[in-house]
Amino acid sequence: MKFSLSFLKEFLDFKMSPRKIASILTMGGLEIEDIKKVKGDYIFEAEVTSNRSDWLSIFGIAHELAGLCGKRIKFKIPKVTYTPLLKEISIDIEDFRDCPLYIARLIKNVKILPSIRNVKEKVINCGINSVNSVVDITNYCMLKWGNPLHAFDFDKIEGNIHIRRAKDKETFVGLDNKEYLLSRENLVISDDKKVIALAGVIGAKNTEVDFNTKNILLEGAIFSPLTIRRSRRSVGLDTDSSYRFERGVLSKLLEIASYDAADFIIRTCGGINSGYKKVGKKVSLSKKRIYFNLSQLNTYIGKIFSFNNVKTILSNLGFTVKVKSKENFFVFPPFFRTDISIKEDIFEEIARCYGYNFIKEELPLLRYSHKRDSLCIFKEELKEFLLRLGLSEIITYSLTSIEKLDALKEKNFIILDNPLRHEENALRTTLLLGMVEAMRYNINQKNSNLRFFEIADVYKRYNKKILEEPFLGCIVNEESGGFYYLKGIVEKIIKFLNIKKAKFLEDKKENFLSGIKIIADNKNLGFLGVLNPKTTIFNLKSKLSFFEMDIKLAAFLKRDITYSAFSRYPVVFRDISLVLKKDVKFKEIEKTISDILTATFYRYRILDIYRGKDTPKGFVFLTLRIFYQAKDKTLTAEEVDKLHFKLRDELSKKEGITLR
Repeated sequence: MKFSLSFLKEFLDFKMSPRKIASILTMGGLEIEDIKKVKGDYIFEAEVTSNRSDWLSIFGIAHELAGLCGKRIKFKIPKVTYTPLLKEISIDIEDFRDCPLYIARLIKNVKILPSIRNVKEKVINCGINSVNSVVDITNYCMLKWGNPLHAFDFDKIEGNIHIRRAKDKETFVGLDNKEYLLSRENLVISDDKKVIALAGVIGAKNTEVDFNTKNILLEGAIFSPLTIRRSRRSVGLDTDSSYRFERGVLSKLLEIASYDAADFIIRTCGGINSGYKKVGKKVSLSKKRIYFNLSQLNTYIGKIFSFNNVKTILSNLGFTVKVKSKENFFVFPPFFRTDISIKEDIFEEIARCYGYNFIKEELPLLRYSHKRDSLCIFKEELKEFLLRLGLSEIITYSLTSIEKLDALKEKNFIILDNPLRHEENALRTTLLLGMVEAMRYNINQKNSNLRFFEIADVYKRYNKKILEEPFLGCIVNEESGGFYYLKGIVEKIIKFLNIKKAKFLEDKKENFLSGIKIIADNKNLGFLGVLNPKTTIFNLKSKLSFFEMDIKLAAFLKRDITYSAFSRYPVVFRDISLVLKKDVKFKEIEKTISDILTATFYRYRILDIYRGKDTPKGFVFLTLRIFYQAKDKTLTAEEVDKLHFKLRDELSKKEGITLR
């Protein structure tokens, strides 16, 4: 947004250099990106944040500068007149959700002139083209108060005014001489026969105010920000009016801006006030009362503020301060500060007016007593653990498409009402889609060693509530070890959690070739599987293995690690070779080993898996190395052989297992 120094001085009398003004506003949060000198005036270009609609007016910026400089703004709000009643036309609003309030003023017998110099310069300096005296005054008042206005040539209006949704494939030519194709997405202003404006965006050529205009209908309205945003996007048009309507305008200032413009037009262009009409209601803003005490403020900011400091800062910003005691306040924000709702907002106002640069930098004292803090610590510990295992952390988008979630057979997902892109119209219920996209991108860039993890939130709807839950996702490609590598990572995670009796059970899931679910304490901790590369939404050229785990459940199941003394006696090993049927589960072999070798079992290692030409069909050769160790003595060869033969004998009795 652009504004000029001379315009600002209409509200605030001060003697500061433009650079000083820019510095004060920037440090207060209204970032000034550029200053230019134009014909004795200074033009500021500011970056306005979406929550501060009051900064889209000279009125709001003047209040801000006054508060930051410790001054009180001095100006008179004009006394609005509402007579006589406009009888020539009626105004009909189809849906008050689209347009809660519409006001019109009729000014007759005006003489359209070239714009007066003072108004023309201010309008042009703020980035708007000069047209004529009336149009420039409406733009001048919009810049001044923040509420867009529009002037129609009253004699070109046929019948009454209607605020309605456009008909499908209805067209109109805008003031920019371009034809626009409309739909029910668009809100329009029309008379009985034609569209005369795209509401909140641009007027139509057919009711343009030109030098032949004699009678003016001055429009002011409150439109739904969402409706205007959708409407202007559908036609691909962005204007100064739509920019303000999308961020919200105030009905209190609307009537002031409308009266101010009408009065200015009559004083400069002649004419008489011939009627006023209002349809709808003012959007009532409940007067917010926010309570806080001085101790809370000082703890939050880390600076000691006095009673007088706080009262002065807030009063200069236009806040009403009611003192309950020297420690306790009730604060009422000014009507134009719609962004203030909680005490932390008040704290921010005090901090930025005092000056962030005067607040000492220091690390806050953290106390991890709350469950949320504990979860944060757990996430960081898990992240460090995964990094040490050789995985790389990635961050993916939380937005995805409804079509992809439907293809995954996901349910209870959250659909966005107003997505920026069709491909991002829903919130993710799983980390899978984003991680597959990251994997595909890296594969296309010829990267090979791809072992990724992400810790992020997924979103679901449950019993009309929206749940935001943290999950861990891991994904690897075939070249990086594939399924068995990732299964090893999962086993290490279970050891990290110190879960003693986790189970890996077969599970079938849509779009996966194979999969297993991880059960711990009879709870479903996560899922591990191999993605089907033929699935359309994945569009993969190779197999990917994916694991997902519920972070909250993992943190709940995590047990403290306990330590025991290690054995000082040597480890002895023996090898055993087996012929297995392919349908034999390895967990059966693991169970047999742990049942037979209780006190003396140390660990095992798979030495070799062989599938060659001499391997019988449906079988696989497997060689294991079993390690033995006692805690209280050195095992003799005879003791180890006895245990090992017992294990061999027990394994040979299992169906589908033969000794080699």
